[in-house]
Amino acid sequence: MSTNLFPSPPDSLNRKEESRVPTKVDVLVPSLKGLTNEFVEHVRSRIPVHCILTSPVIGPARARQELMERVDTNWFAFVDDDVRLRPNWWSTMIGMVGPDVGGVEGLWSYLAGDKRVDDYTRAMARLSGFLRQESWRDRIDRAFTGDTLVRTEAVRNIHVPNIPVWEDEYIRRWVEKNGFKWLRTAHVVCDHLRTYNLKPSYNVGRYGYYLGRLNPRTQLKRVAQLPVKVLFTMAYTGNIRTGTFAIEKDLNIFRGVLQAYVQRNSGSPLYALAQP
Repeated sequence: MSTNLFPSPPDSLNRKEESRVPTKVDVLVPSLKGLTNEFVEHVRSRIPVHCILTSPVIGPARARQELMERVDTNWFAFVDDDVRLRPNWWSTMIGMVGPDVGGVEGLWSYLAGDKRVDDYTRAMARLSGFLRQESWRDRIDRAFTGDTLVRTEAVRNIHVPNIPVWEDEYIRRWVEKNGFKWLRTAHVVCDHLRTYNLKPSYNVGRYGYYLGRLNPRTQLKRVAQLPVKVLFTMAYTGNIRTGTFAIEKDLNIFRGVLQAYVQRNSGSPLYALAQP
């Protein structure tokens, strides 16, 4: 489904043109619900749009796969309907485009959508600075495609498995496997407008292990750090809810990693996801 019935001509898809900075891009929105006029206007005010495409397919992985198969421009942008792009989004993204770049991920913030998450993230960044140990910084190194610019050639022939989480990381791995770089902006260029959903955190652990990004030892270390993290966060921010958020999130992820570890040793075929 497209919200643009009369799209302007797409960029040429020949190899020479692919190395150029994009001038118009397809915008992919993996949403089952219709897009509001406000959202469409917002996207058009931030990005030079060729077409805005949505997908009726259920599941984030399947929806992103279906949308990528319909792209008609050299580059495209994933923009989720629960984010708001900051005014400098486009200029920042294309400023990082180069011949060897396959994707540029916009750094995002939960400040506008979930203060407890933003407070917790800030507290962990400060704690990490105090201790001079990056391991205390609460960020799993995983891709986020909610506001990402992607080179079409870099995802050619991709087939994203039907997984409930980490499909973003699978896409990044595919891009890197094809010899391109996946970059992340140095500064926040996007805001999440929704409340952080803790329900999928169990699957974050489970599929994170399958993809080789998480392991029991590292997650056990995170759980052991929880008392210090919780006490420091509540003292630093004065927000008690950040403590309960941290406990529930890290314990759920740890449970997911443990189950995946057991499944791997029992011969689960899902472990093959580790190799795109």
